Amino acid sequence: MPFWTLSQTIKAVLVLLAVYFPIALYLKYSYIPEPDPPKAANLSGPFRKLDATAYMALAPKLDALADVDYGPTRSTIVVLEDGKPLGPPHSRSKVASGSYSHWRGSGIIFSASDNSDPNSNGRTYSVTWQ
Repeated sequence: MPFWTLSQTIKAVLVLLAVYFPIALYLKYSYIPEPDPPKAANLSGPFRKLDATAYMALAPKLDALADVDYGPTRSTIVVLEDGKPLGPPHSRSKVASGSYSHWRGSGIIFSASDNSDPNSNGRTYSVTWQ
């Protein structure tokens, strides 16, 4: 006498399928992947002085993320001063008191949080982006 009959095997397969498919569908639509960790890079000087408070750091590798005329808030970079975020970003007028902008072809234009010279204030500057 066989351990499983054909009808018992078919019933077992149907039960497994009846359990498997709802679980698979639930997992397919409820799974949220972990976001990629932010990328980071140090900004190295000397920074080019543009006016009393604004300085420019060249970042040609980040041009693809930069703001453009048709997307003036497109850039996802965050400028950090000693690991603390500066801001506000996307400054279109005077850059001062930690504000910054990142426009294609212009690099990153930023100011120190206290408007000091980032070439000599002893702080480190870096950027992160998604």
